Amino acid sequence: ANASQLRGGSRRQHCVRVPMPGLAGRPGGRASDETDCDDRQPHMLELHHQQQQRLLETSSLALCLGESWPASEFGNWRTPLVFRPQRFTIEELQERKSHASPNTAWRLQYFFVRSETLVLKRLLEDHGFTAAASMDAANIIWCGGHVKPELLLSLTPLQKVNHYPRTVELTRKDLLVRTLTTLRERCGPAAFEYLPTTFVLPAEADALANAMSRDRSGAWIVKPVSSSRGRGISLISQPHQLPHCHEDVVVSRYVARPLLVDGYKFDLRIYVAITSFEPLRAYVFDEGLARFSTERYQPPDSAYSMSNQFIHLTNYSINKTSLSFVQNQDASADDHGNKWSLSALKRCLTRNGVDVPALWRRIDDLVLKALIAVEPSVTAAHRRLLSAGAQKNACFEMLGFDVLIDEALKPWLLEVNLSPSLSADAPLDLKIKSCMLADLFTLVGVRPYDRAAHRAREKLERTARLERLTRGEPSAVRQRQATDSAGGGASGPGALAGTPGGRLAGGAAGSVSSAAAAREGAARRAVREMDDEEERAGGWRRIFPAVGGTAYLHLFAYPRQCNAVLCRELEARYRRERASRAVSAVAAEIGAARGGQGEPAQHSEREMLFHKAEALHAAAAARSETGDARALAGGSDGQARTGERAIGDDGLVGAAG
Repeated sequence: ANASQLRGGSRRQHCVRVPMPGLAGRPGGRASDETDCDDRQPHMLELHHQQQQRLLETSSLALCLGESWPASEFGNWRTPLVFRPQRFTIEELQERKSHASPNTAWRLQYFFVRSETLVLKRLLEDHGFTAAASMDAANIIWCGGHVKPELLLSLTPLQKVNHYPRTVELTRKDLLVRTLTTLRERCGPAAFEYLPTTFVLPAEADALANAMSRDRSGAWIVKPVSSSRGRGISLISQPHQLPHCHEDVVVSRYVARPLLVDGYKFDLRIYVAITSFEPLRAYVFDEGLARFSTERYQPPDSAYSMSNQFIHLTNYSINKTSLSFVQNQDASADDHGNKWSLSALKRCLTRNGVDVPALWRRIDDLVLKALIAVEPSVTAAHRRLLSAGAQKNACFEMLGFDVLIDEALKPWLLEVNLSPSLSADAPLDLKIKSCMLADLFTLVGVRPYDRAAHRAREKLERTARLERLTRGEPSAVRQRQATDSAGGGASGPGALAGTPGGRLAGGAAGSVSSAAAAREGAARRAVREMDDEEERAGGWRRIFPAVGGTAYLHLFAYPRQCNAVLCRELEARYRRERASRAVSAVAAEIGAARGGQGEPAQHSEREMLFHKAEALHAAAAARSETGDARALAGGSDGQARTGERAIGDDGLVGAAG
């Protein structure tokens, strides 16, 4: 899709699909002033509508809606599908009739594994998808639980599955504690400060008893390690109150001073997408949900307060059974009821003097560090199961982070949901989740392909393998492994130094050259994939790689070259852009001076400095087009030094400007 035209406006304009008038106060509060949020102003909505129309005219969306596909051979189709919500009311969601006829030429299909939600099903069907009889024929495989290794091993190059292997270490509560503890032990306690003090029972029962004896007035919250929707949660203050059960539980210190809105406790559901773990590319959706309790908050210092779940728990599954629960009936009133949109919460916090951008930077920091903590396990499993070319991009992940904010505006991680709820019981749910899913599928790049051509290609590859074996030649896989091993051996710290006499061993020079070329190619591919996803991001905001992302590189368990390449490339672009703005500002100032005083006879010192800065900026831009990827793609130590030198040159332009 030619979505680059959308980059002229703000990302939030692209995210907002329908007008979102806000209400202030507690759940079910009064109407707010019309100027509280810019995305409600008519000219902003009209601009968003024009951007959407340009996207539809210049993209493949017409193809997604069931029209004829252009002829294409397998492997030549590059344009991913573009998704958008088609149903905006609960009544439309319940309709069985699809807004698009099934596409028979390319047979777009989906397959659900232990999961079927109406929002997801209707979105796919409205874009020409039909249910597949087996996962072998599906373009999109959506699993409700953890993905099994045999499913990953059977994927074809252009299939997509919604989970990575080993993400259980982030979504199961006891493994989450262990994963984050490992990060803290490796990088220090300051590496992750967003998890309350937590113990896993029965293994850490003695440590919990000692902690309770030191703080007899504090409250603790007990959760089963693998439950969801608030099941089995209780508050305790004494060791004898621990439940007697045969399964493991986690016991965390209760955050007793949460941030309140009109006296009600709330938590946040943050949607996080990961399109790649190697290199890491992580996104946070601009919209989400704020879920409120149904009774005013009371400190857990009495038996009544500790036993009342409607005071302390914000889970929707629990609070919807309360007599005080208020359901949202209008998606445009997104701060009415016990469930708000994140946009409505941000407006409310802004009106009350909260620095919302700073708060959200801390939430991004929480999310990113949690992903870095689980990255080693996921990357190792992904390499083992999906190491072959095209299958490396077969997985994507959408997680639900539950975050609590205390009165000091510090976020706390409550849990991470592997398969966050996609049910739509209210119009607000439908609006947020349908937009999130549509932008998610557009972001990950679902590409249609000709199955007949794919089978023909597989047949040719099998024939070629048999012919190589008949001639006694090594297979292509063995050739690549031999090349990679030679390149890896030659790319270590001592490989470039060569022999003690300063000369490279016989054949090692070619290995070093091929390894450097492979690193350069990987760096260029990583930059290209990052830029392609940025054009399709829509309402997803990338948090890594990002400008300033180099501050997180030391948290990774193993050095990842492409992570450093992408972060330094973005930093270099930022500095070039800043230098360009400085040059433009000086040019405007000189032009204004000339217009007011006439053409001077000689160039002033400031004009000479400006022209010098302009020349340096042009040279840096030309150099970055040809040499940045090569300079950044060196070995781990050499790469860092070269990257810093390239950025330093761009910084000189900024200083001169």
